[in-house]
Amino acid sequence: MKSMQNESKKTRLLASYIPNPKERRTILTCFILMLCLFFIGIVVISLNHQQLMLQEYKHYKGFLKQFGSISRIIYFAVLAIYPVFLLIKWKGLKKIQWRGFQLKGFIQLIAKLVRKWHVPLALAATGIVLLHGYLAIMRGFKWDFTNVTGILSIILLLFLLFMGLKRFKKKDNKWHLKLAIGFLVLFMIHATF
Repeated sequence: MKSMQNESKKTRLLASYIPNPKERRTILTCFILMLCLFFIGIVVISLNHQQLMLQEYKHYKGFLKQFGSISRIIYFAVLAIYPVFLLIKWKGLKKIQWRGFQLKGFIQLIAKLVRKWHVPLALAATGIVLLHGYLAIMRGFKWDFTNVTGILSIILLLFLLFMGLKRFKKKDNKWHLKLAIGFLVLFMIHATF
């Protein structure tokens, strides 16, 4: 009985952020999947700890950067939502045609896809970033520019995820977009060095 009440409270809490039940289930499923994959990654890394520690630092850094590169590619797909929705709002889009084919219909289809995959891809990339951070700390942490920008990026990412929840009800005062831009800049600075 108590577990059903706790589950009901959790559902109501999530419902206060995400009103659409189908979206809520999808996001919860993706979040649970991301956590499972993250912990599987931690277990695999722990099982191969000795081998990873014996790697030359140059090879280890290359392995570490692969996680960062994968998450960067996924985040660019996640960020595609903003230019696509700006295009949809553009009034001149209706006028663009080619042999009876309207570009607006195609852009609307793309908008549905990027909206559907925005949160699942963001959660997947976040899991990869957390593994990337774990691997960076595991080998030895130094207070250098790259690591500091990486930590700041992860902190900003946590706020970005929370504001993403508030975005569902449009109660974020555009902070999700502002934090996304800040995260992109900081993330790219981190990736460059």
